[in-house]
Amino acid sequence: MSGFQLSGDAASLYERYGQFAMGPWADDLILSARCREGDRVLDVACGTGTGLVARRVNAASGVTCRITGIDLNEHMLNVAARQDLAIDWQLGDVSAMPFTDAAFDVILCQQGLQFFPDRQAAMHEMARVLAPGGRLSVNVWGPLERQAFFVTLFKAVSRFIGDNAAKTIASPYTLTTREELRGLASGAGFKNISVRFEQRTIRAAEDIAQFTDGLLQATPVASQFLALASDQRMALVSYVADQLADYVDDAGMAVPQENHFLFAIR
Repeated sequence: MSGFQLSGDAASLYERYGQFAMGPWADDLILSARCREGDRVLDVACGTGTGLVARRVNAASGVTCRITGIDLNEHMLNVAARQDLAIDWQLGDVSAMPFTDAAFDVILCQQGLQFFPDRQAAMHEMARVLAPGGRLSVNVWGPLERQAFFVTLFKAVSRFIGDNAAKTIASPYTLTTREELRGLASGAGFKNISVRFEQRTIRAAEDIAQFTDGLLQATPVASQFLALASDQRMALVSYVADQLADYVDDAGMAVPQENHFLFAIR
């Protein structure tokens, strides 16, 4: 997996700030998979658990499942393991997962597929470890221009840090069409494929500038952001706050966000 790798402090901060974008979608992803009592559930690219997928499966579905999370990033897994010892957290690459064929009844993947260097190979591997009749539930972001906060953050990072750093901010928004998702699933032999788009209002109660400062320290561009002179850091976060001023109500920032869901049967 490439594109959004985090180390020590950034991984810990991601546990907090990742909730802003990831948390509101976790239950929807889980419910789409229609988990049953005793299902063997795999959360692929589980990260810190920040999206709450692995840690929300039983509560959201109302049944008791055996849950495994796998991620390539050891720092992320170290944070995850401190949150829930009951989940089997595994270090591994989605292109060659350390599981036998048909080892799971459900595979969940929240905001991971777009980062895999070989997406088709990753889908084949997920199909391999999923039992016949098993369910696949995946989500990926819609286009960057439909994400009010992150398109603004992209522009700010490009302006104050540089285009290469901005490309990293944009990397989660690189698998954004219905045709791409359907093609990946059908290419791996999945059936009963469906794709749906959802839009939501995502909220952050903090001051936008303060929130932006914290969030940037939870991304792969953290070191570049922290290397800026203090006045440049302030200018960057103030730029974001000014651009998003119209998205503030009495409860804080409220921005639109779009997510694309894929469901398929093995």
